[in-house]
Amino acid sequence: MDAATFDAAIERWLHRQADYLGSSYHVQIKLWSSEVEIAELTAAELTGWVIIDWQHRGRGLSAKRALPVANNPPNVACLLNAIHPDLLHVQVQVVMAPDADWPEAYQQHSLAPDLMPVLDAGHAVALNISAERDHDEWRLTRVHQPPDDENIDDF
Repeated sequence: MDAATFDAAIERWLHRQADYLGSSYHVQIKLWSSEVEIAELTAAELTGWVIIDWQHRGRGLSAKRALPVANNPPNVACLLNAIHPDLLHVQVQVVMAPDADWPEAYQQHSLAPDLMPVLDAGHAVALNISAERDHDEWRLTRVHQPPDDENIDDF
């Protein structure tokens, strides 16, 4: 699939969730360590994103802010086109929660939202995607909605 199709699939998932109109979503992308270095070189092209080190969980990209679901289609795969290696491996996490749950996620000196208060509020839904891009073609290797480990086949 191409980048636009990948992003459209994420948007469909967001719109299938209950109360999506009053919700915002946040995207984090974990990269292989060798690919993080390439991402750092292209950071100027990654507007609205920061490179994050989650310490023991790895490194990757995080959106600076959660975006309202309405009128903000995801541009995850299109954004990753700025990272130039022919082969790219990613783990994408999309977290959607009601708008009222997001203010606690922002600290004055934080580069990106802290998702723990949002997840602890108990209203969030998450989507995890493992994928690889070979040149311009994306292949989804695993898509699931935690805590369920079942693969979403119709993604």
